[in-house]
Amino acid sequence: MMHFANAANAARRRLGSCPRLRLGAGGRAHSSSSSLNAETVASLSAFRARLGVALPSSNEALLGALTHRSFVASSPTNANNSITSDSDVEESQRNRILGARLLLFHVTNHVLLAHPRLPAHAVESLVEAYVGDRALADMGRITGIHHVMRWKKNKTLEDGLAGVPGQAIAVARVVQALVGAIYHDQGAKGVDEFIKRHVLSRVVDVASHLRLQVNPKGTLRAILKEQKRPSPVSRMLKETGRLSANPVFIVGVYSGLEKIGEGYGSSIAMAETRACKNALERHFTKEVKDIQVPLDMLTEDNLTFAEDTHPQQQ
Repeated sequence: MMHFANAANAARRRLGSCPRLRLGAGGRAHSSSSSLNAETVASLSAFRARLGVALPSSNEALLGALTHRSFVASSPTNANNSITSDSDVEESQRNRILGARLLLFHVTNHVLLAHPRLPAHAVESLVEAYVGDRALADMGRITGIHHVMRWKKNKTLEDGLAGVPGQAIAVARVVQALVGAIYHDQGAKGVDEFIKRHVLSRVVDVASHLRLQVNPKGTLRAILKEQKRPSPVSRMLKETGRLSANPVFIVGVYSGLEKIGEGYGSSIAMAETRACKNALERHFTKEVKDIQVPLDMLTEDNLTFAEDTHPQQQ
C-alpha cells in the first residue's frame, strides 16, 4: 500500500510541475505558463481591468493584437518571443482586417436601426465619426491602448494619413486588431460588448452630419407631403429691436396645429430658414431606443478579407 501511495504522490508532483492548459473559445488550449516578463504581464493585467470587458484570454494573444506591424518589421526577434514569425504577422494582420469589418458592420447596422430616417450621406458620415481613424485613435487614447501597444515610427507612418498623425494611425490599426482578436476568443457577444462600451458610448452630434444648406423649406415641404401632412407654415413667435441695428426674430414652423421647428435670426428670412432646418433635424435624427444588432450575422464567413484599395492600410 505504501508503494502505491508513494507512486501516486510522485505522479501528482510530476503533473503539478507541468504547464496547465485552459480552453478558450472554440476549445482552443492556452498554456498558463508565459514567456512574457513580469512588467509586461502587469501592464496587460492593468489594461484588462481598465477596459472592463472580456479580452483575449491569453496574454500572448492580447499582446499580439496590441502589436502594430511597424514593430514587427523593426524587431524580427525580441525578448518576449512573440509576433516574430511570418505566420504570427499574418495572424495579426488578419485580425486587423476582421476587426475593421466587424466594427464597420456592427456600427453601420446600429446607426441604420437607431436612426431609420437618416439620409445615406449622413449614415456614412456618422459611421465614420464612430469607427474612422480619428475616432478609433481617440478611443484608444481614452482606454490607454497607446500605453501598452508596441509600434515603431517609420517612414510610412511618419507623415500620417489624411491629416491624422502617424501614432494615431497605429493606435487605430491596433484597435481594429484587438476587435478581431476578441472575436476569435470571445465570439460575437464579446465584440458586441466591446463596441457598445467603448465605441458607441461616444457622444456624437447626429444633426451635424446632415446637409441642410440647400432649400430646407422645400425639403421639409416634400417630406410632409410624402407623409400626407399639412404643408409647413411659418409664424412669428417673438421679436425685439425690429427698428434697431441688432434685431432678433424667433420664428416657428408649423404643420397644421403642431409646431415642428423653431429658429432665430437677425432677419425674418434667417429665422425661418433655421426653423425649417430645426424641423428637418428633428425628423431625420429621431432615434429608436433599445435596438439590438443581429449578432448571428457577425460571422467570419459573412465578412470579406480582401484588402481595401483605399490607402488606409498603414
